[in-house]
Amino acid sequence: MAVIASLVIIDLGLVAETRQVLAWNATEISQLLPPDKDFAKAIFTVQNKGAHPARILRVESESNAIKVILKSKILEPGASATIEILFLAEGKNAGLYHNKAQVFFEGHEVPIATLHFIVTIPKLIELSPNTLIWNKTNRDQAFTVELTLDDRYIKTLVGVEYDEALYQVLLIPDETKSNLYQLEIRPLVSERPFNSLIKIHASGPTVSEATEPLFLFNSFTLSQ
Repeated sequence: MAVIASLVIIDLGLVAETRQVLAWNATEISQLLPPDKDFAKAIFTVQNKGAHPARILRVESESNAIKVILKSKILEPGASATIEILFLAEGKNAGLYHNKAQVFFEGHEVPIATLHFIVTIPKLIELSPNTLIWNKTNRDQAFTVELTLDDRYIKTLVGVEYDEALYQVLLIPDETKSNLYQLEIRPLVSERPFNSLIKIHASGPTVSEATEPLFLFNSFTLSQ
């Protein structure tokens, strides 16, 4: 987990004798979400360094992927409050998710702070390219695909699933790195379905099975 820590001092703009000053431990937190976890949690802490109480009215977010938990709303002078943000990974694809939450305080129509929770869901099996397209001019051409396993989580390439009547698939391990492979895909027949799949199956210590599709398209069938 990487936390970008910063001390953010905010003058709420009230009259001098009732000025409230807030200090945040961080306003941006980044996390890598392991595949064996279904949520990530960030904890933001704000302290009232002023001489008067401050009140958090609400925390708003447009993201439906997060849940905000406000532990307390009233900050007495010198007191702190925590705001927990949960990122729910169910149904989410691999990628980077930049979630924002705006914190509103009493006496202010605009948010006093914007909290950023950046979550990365790793790609366990990377295919480059992940889509192969044949047309009239290259309908019998062989393609080579680079296959990379994220060896932080995936250690074993379990198998390659495909239609052996339509394609020949050769798996070529890299000579220097155990998580790298090449797939050579060669068509066996000229008449093939418009679309089909090759499925890559792999596993790791905390991942019972990971599957990644390679998409195959034969665009020449549309013109027949």
